Amino acid sequence: MRRSKWGAVALTFGLACPVAAQESAGQVAVGPESPSGEATEVDSSAWLINSLSDSFTVAEGATLRFAHTWGDVRVEAGETDRIHVTALAQYHRDDPRVPSIRVSDGDAAGRLVVEFAHLEIAEDEAWAKRRIDVGLLVPLGLEIDIETDRGVIEVKKLEAPGRLASDRGDIVYDGTGSVSARTERGSLRALLRQTGEGRSADLSTLTGDIWCILLEGAQADVTLETRGTVTTDYSVELDREAGSPLKKGRIRIGEGGAAITLTSHSGGVRLQSLIVPEEGDPLRKKR
Repeated sequence: MRRSKWGAVALTFGLACPVAAQESAGQVAVGPESPSGEATEVDSSAWLINSLSDSFTVAEGATLRFAHTWGDVRVEAGETDRIHVTALAQYHRDDPRVPSIRVSDGDAAGRLVVEFAHLEIAEDEAWAKRRIDVGLLVPLGLEIDIETDRGVIEVKKLEAPGRLASDRGDIVYDGTGSVSARTERGSLRALLRQTGEGRSADLSTLTGDIWCILLEGAQADVTLETRGTVTTDYSVELDREAGSPLKKGRIRIGEGGAAITLTSHSGGVRLQSLIVPEEGDPLRKKR
């Protein structure tokens, strides 16, 4: 693993994490020591922010499973043979629960758990805003299965299959593997870098919008369904029953391409073709 890459991941994650401690001014509160031995100072009289980090080995053919109810999850794949976890936990200074990172027993790659310890004590209303936002650096070919409650899920550079699910959070995906992504009330944005035969993408949301991006030269067989608006750079055949807002469409791009399904109950569906710049990342803005 290149150290500079991991540093970039940690920095991006840190900037993206909301800090509840900034809601009120007061004396500096010093959080408890993290497992790495680092304490964090926060400009707050009531809240602590604790940074945690750990890493785990990966068994061949394993799947990383992570069901997280405490906050956002951001994943980046890179040149590493381990799972690296960094987390920012924010909690009330009077809350006796301690945040921790562990892998549950009995799993090959592990069922990752990042949580506050459960205690049989009365819950104080002031503690309810506790959260832990998690950043993961994983091997390029590690299959992942990520779930959140209200948290955002963001995945970058993954080459293996991914299953992503959130009840109310947005999902952002950028990778070359097959992907299944579902959110009930969030939006979906996916950049599919590989759309050859054998690849697939199943993107669905209840009330959110779907924005799917294919690179120039993509090959895909796309089916879509929505009661919202449909916007696309490709020719689309839409079927719609009289008196019904439901629209079903099919788009064929090339021959023998990826099977892509875009389904939103009431949100908009957008399918865009992206011309790749000659150099650099295809999402980079031209100057």
